[in-house]
Amino acid sequence: MDSISVVIPVFNQVSLTEHCLESLLANSDVARELIVVDNASTDRTPAVLLAFQVRFAAQGWSFRVLRNEVNQGFGRACNRGIREAHGDFIGVLNNDTWLMPHWDRVLLMRAKALAADMVTPCYDEQPFEGRRTPVKIAAFIRRNRGKTKREWGSILMLFSRQALARVGLFDERFFVTYEDTDLRERMDRAEMRYFKVGDCVIWHHSKGTRGQQPLPKDYELEGLRLFVEKWGFDPRLREHTRGARLRRRWQKIKSKFGLF
Repeated sequence: MDSISVVIPVFNQVSLTEHCLESLLANSDVARELIVVDNASTDRTPAVLLAFQVRFAAQGWSFRVLRNEVNQGFGRACNRGIREAHGDFIGVLNNDTWLMPHWDRVLLMRAKALAADMVTPCYDEQPFEGRRTPVKIAAFIRRNRGKTKREWGSILMLFSRQALARVGLFDERFFVTYEDTDLRERMDRAEMRYFKVGDCVIWHHSKGTRGQQPLPKDYELEGLRLFVEKWGFDPRLREHTRGARLRRRWQKIKSKFGLF
């Protein structure tokens, strides 16, 4: 069976990391390699990761922590982890997430069936409500099993190793924002295949990773500037076309009924 490596960049927000790692440990079937890249956290993150290393090892995982002495940003952290990974598929995961049971088996199955270069799950970004959120996610999956869209997602991206070898890793000039938008642009221009699937859902604490972090001044504007300089257009304009607005409106209606 194909193997999956998981790469998680972290920077403080240790409670989110704990929540994410608990769900990863409890709900994974195929993934057995985890690489956490610590971007110079100053809270309890190093001690918490050490404790989790013991627990993951007891369940047969290879779990490594790579520490940067200064915050290198999202793209650089991901790239460092990806270069160390051994899996046939590599999942890049934000730490402000909760993973559903069998998430990895489902995404791997869908990636292979679709001959996809990358697959990504749906996201529930409502406040996490203990037992109610997993129940709601399970109901969504029952309604949408087998459905797919050619749609980008960046909270959990499962890439085939061959796809990353072909398109390249994250452009390390981007610090936090637009590195995934840049990767999408490269995949689009290379006519690569990526999909969002309806039978895998993860919970996401929107922008929880950034929180109240000390980030570089105007980092979002700098990311946008780099993207426009590189590609010659403002990617935000994609979201303001008539078609994009209609799709968002229609998706909101479907979401009320638990439809993908």
